[in-house]
Amino acid sequence: QMIRFFELKKVLFGAEKLAKDIVFQDLSADDKKCLEEGSCQLLVDAINRSVILFLPGLRSLVPVESEARAQFYLVMRTLRKSEDTRRKGIINIIYAVSEYQDRKKGEGASVFARLATCLPIPWAGTHICCDDVKEYAILRVGIPLLPAFVRAKFRVHFGTHMEVQYALRGFGIPAGSIPVSPTNSAPLLQNHFAWYLQAAFEDNRDHPTIQKNQPPGPASLMGGSLVELMVGRPGERLNNEARVSPLPGDVLFGHGFKLNPGNVKLHDLIYETVHRYDAAERKGDKMTISRVIVEDCKASGSRFLSFDGNTRTWSIVADKVARNKVAKAIRNRRRSVEGKPTLSRQSNP
Repeated sequence: QMIRFFELKKVLFGAEKLAKDIVFQDLSADDKKCLEEGSCQLLVDAINRSVILFLPGLRSLVPVESEARAQFYLVMRTLRKSEDTRRKGIINIIYAVSEYQDRKKGEGASVFARLATCLPIPWAGTHICCDDVKEYAILRVGIPLLPAFVRAKFRVHFGTHMEVQYALRGFGIPAGSIPVSPTNSAPLLQNHFAWYLQAAFEDNRDHPTIQKNQPPGPASLMGGSLVELMVGRPGERLNNEARVSPLPGDVLFGHGFKLNPGNVKLHDLIYETVHRYDAAERKGDKMTISRVIVEDCKASGSRFLSFDGNTRTWSIVADKVARNKVAKAIRNRRRSVEGKPTLSRQSNP
């Protein structure tokens, strides 16, 4: 398998990259466009296993080789960054329901199959979700023909968004982690945006010999580069003030940013503080705890930011707003610890 892996890596990136990690700057504009548009995303299931989600309906109209390079980078970066992933394996979900049916009609299927078999990753399972009767019939006939050890890891789910997401819940993949609303088919890409920004930032930081701030290709979904959309073009100013640029260490308020490093750090602090908050008898003591958490985050360089969907800009929130958000997150954590219903184990501030 390792021989096949290096042969594939040579074909995709050239012989000079065989002994090197593939980083963000190694991707072409078309490769980055595939990542931006979200056809291949990294998720986390209920037991913190990595999940690679493939949305064929968001496939970018670029060469198949660019899609393969983008997927290679996403998977290998996940393995490089997560020891848990190397131990627990990766779940693969192909989500071809409704408008997410393959816009390229299966083009490049053999390339992606080769990619899956050559990458040195332990596939923990593959879930194929569809609502096309013919496709479902072909899968039901074809999968039993696979070798037994491969067949055991395949599951096919047929139905609407709500039906297939309900089926995935039975395998430890909560509906909230799938970036498609069961009632509104618009893709929810905030988590993917945060992952993309983090990957670009960390690779630029960790590989300073490579030219920094290399602009990605344009994102057709949002109109303009994703990095320019979320961070701002160099030198751009809004209302005579410099545009705020979110960094991985910042705390981002709103749904969909729980994987951002700043949010993860905040929730670690909250987890360590829950018992003190619970023991505090006076409201003033509880307010002091939330204030200290905010001050600790700011002292380490984190900012508390909120995103305005209308103007597509980030802004720094007032300390009072940050304290209230943190207090709410602590209360949500308490409910989770007590076993009461909560939307997620790590409720976003």
